[in-house]
Amino acid sequence: MDFTINKTVYRSGKLDAFTQLHIVRRLTPCMGKLAGLAGNGVKLIRDDSGNFVDFEGDIEAAVMPLANALTALADEDVEYILNACLAVTERKQPGGAWARLRVGDTTMFDGLTLPMLIQIAYYVIMENLEDFFGELPSLSGLQGFLKAKGLSG
Repeated sequence: MDFTINKTVYRSGKLDAFTQLHIVRRLTPCMGKLAGLAGNGVKLIRDDSGNFVDFEGDIEAAVMPLANALTALADEDVEYILNACLAVTERKQPGGAWARLRVGDTTMFDGLTLPMLIQIAYYVIMENLEDFFGELPSLSGLQGFLKAKGLSG
């Protein structure tokens, strides 16, 4: 998926299944705060091939739940998630070539700010984990279950 931050075009790649698992596992302590991502009003727009081409809505409002969730994580978990996201992201160079943001343990570009890192992580997580979150069972039936058990009014 291609996305733009501060007039620079980036491209999110695919996280392998084990990295996705480790990201989800690390995000588990802050899943309640991440619930805001689901109702953030941002709609990802894809072309006929399924490639992300644009979005509708307020991206800053969408990034806030992710930023709030990150504050609930240990430093090591935040670094793992951000490094994993940077490792699968490329930046478009003058002339049209793409360069990876992270190679091994080295970030390849100076000047990446915290807001940029959070936005990159948001796009990578949305691209790679939206199917996972979409496949989770709905909690809408939980209210009927609780009522039947006398646990809800």
